[in-house]
Amino acid sequence: MAEMITPNFSRAEMRCKCGTCKRDEMNPEFMKMLQELRNICGPLKVTSGYRCEQHNKDSGGYPKSAHVQGCAADIQIYGPRALKLMEESRKVGFRGIGFSQKGPHHQRFIHLDTLEREAVWSY
Repeated sequence: MAEMITPNFSRAEMRCKCGTCKRDEMNPEFMKMLQELRNICGPLKVTSGYRCEQHNKDSGGYPKSAHVQGCAADIQIYGPRALKLMEESRKVGFRGIGFSQKGPHHQRFIHLDTLEREAVWSY
């Protein structure tokens, strides 16, 4: 049985994908908000949660990435569900929203974070 952080998100799902560190140090407030968003929008596929500094660097991530701080997730999503996620994420309180909606559907995602600044951007 998977060890859960919230009713719908497991530690394995949020764990760093580097393959060696096995860290899953997600911010509890961030996870509470992500669960609230999931309650509104339905199932969400997380492609990136926590990232160790090395994996973040190897992924081309921003050095002070919210992923390294445990307060970000990339959600694989596209089309009308992506629009709903964007709308609802602001209401829940996410402050950073990044969109990657080009290319094959399996590569499209929305980044959500809770850093202090408010920002919306595209990749």
